[in-house]
Amino acid sequence: MFDLYKEIKNTVSGLNDGLRIAVSNADNFTTPGYKYTYASFTTVFSRVKSGGTDKINPVEYPGSMTLGSTTTDFTQGPITFGTGMDVAIVGEGFIPMTNAANETGTSDLVYTRAGRFQVDFNNQFVVDSFGRKVFGFKVDANGNKISNDLVPIQTNGSNDVGFLDDGVFVSSYQKNKDDVKNGVASPTKTTPMYKLALTTFPNKQGLTLTQGGAWHETLASGQHLTAGASKEGSYGSIRGASLESSNIDVAKVALDLAILNRGFSAVQGVIDDVNKILSGLISKLQ
Repeated sequence: MFDLYKEIKNTVSGLNDGLRIAVSNADNFTTPGYKYTYASFTTVFSRVKSGGTDKINPVEYPGSMTLGSTTTDFTQGPITFGTGMDVAIVGEGFIPMTNAANETGTSDLVYTRAGRFQVDFNNQFVVDSFGRKVFGFKVDANGNKISNDLVPIQTNGSNDVGFLDDGVFVSSYQKNKDDVKNGVASPTKTTPMYKLALTTFPNKQGLTLTQGGAWHETLASGQHLTAGASKEGSYGSIRGASLESSNIDVAKVALDLAILNRGFSAVQGVIDDVNKILSGLISKLQ
């Protein structure tokens, strides 16, 4: 009977992991590009008392349960308005970034759909809120790629920059908008400098989530596919001045929490019953 406590511990640990996932879903409801995560549970160590015969079925003790796997829902989130430095991916793609703020190379990348970007404090690179540099391709004056080499997107010293549709990064961004809004006869033209890069993976479920809603590739996900730009391949397209909201469904999260609460209540009931049985045995021994 005392091994029941070990099985209860496994179950509580599994429910606790499920609770962490449900709380994370709830916490990231307003995080751009965040994806809903499902928790699946599995049985752990059941014991066979009798293997059975050709006439008698086996007899086994049911075991406890624990967290078995997680599944990420990568379906598209709603598209909302953003600032000139924001972008939204429509489709399957991910935007590559450096893994740390002090890096510039492509040897260790992370990948995001949270297109809320900004200029770093030196007005040199385009970064996310963690200072990770965003990658793209150099373009000509018409916004066409002139190289397939992934490079960190730089401002080239301009204080007026932003993203147009298809992820084209331009200077004179706000000046152009103001001139058009004010009806200037010859509005200032934007100057294309870079185009955001997009990629995806053979198995997106194999990605692991890291800080800021970015993902690491793993052996399970496979290496990222050759990076392309908006509308190239099957990576999708990019909308400027927009953001992809999370695809978290509040009703689903509430249901997940209610189911977990029932699980904790059931475990507490088992603990109470075991304690009553043990108390009865102890009283008889006395």
